[in-house]
Amino acid sequence: MIFTKNKITKKDLVLLFFCLILPVFLLLLSYKVVLFFTNTTPAQEHVFSFLDGKGNLPAGFTESEVSHLQDVQQVIKKGNYIFYVLLLMLTITLTYYKKEMEFIQKLLNYGGKTTLVTVLIILFTSFFFFDTVFTLFHFLFFPQGNWLFPVNSMLIQTFPLDFFVTISRNIFFLTLFWGILFILLIYYLRYVYCNRN
Repeated sequence: MIFTKNKITKKDLVLLFFCLILPVFLLLLSYKVVLFFTNTTPAQEHVFSFLDGKGNLPAGFTESEVSHLQDVQQVIKKGNYIFYVLLLMLTITLTYYKKEMEFIQKLLNYGGKTTLVTVLIILFTSFFFFDTVFTLFHFLFFPQGNWLFPVNSMLIQTFPLDFFVTISRNIFFLTLFWGILFILLIYYLRYVYCNRN
């Protein structure tokens, strides 16, 4: 059981908090890693340079495409902020409890399992309801509604659907890997802990 029968303790709340933020952090980490190692075209590189705030968009994009990319730029900035805040929170939590090996193991165990379940749910819904998930994602992050473009638009030509499918698949599989790694890490920590005593 996660929670005690009589009352919710401070550690119970920390465990719950850890399980809520770890999957989000690992998804953002996977996004950064996958994007870093993804082969991109020169046109895509120019757009990513703009999204990182390091350059201007190449000519040829329509006003609505530029508007959407500016929105994407803002979402990426917020995502980066959330990533570093979560990294700080996780680091503080693990550092604070570093002498309590059993609790660290519990955090990693439940955090890893929560990550696996979260990603599997996303993968399942994306596989069977991709259009719905894709639409909900854009409604959530781009409520202005400026994310629909004709097939022959420069933005769609630069970033075809296959690009997003491949990136998304790699992000989810890498996050699954992180979740499994956290669970396997428990066995290693238990082995080390048992051999010390």
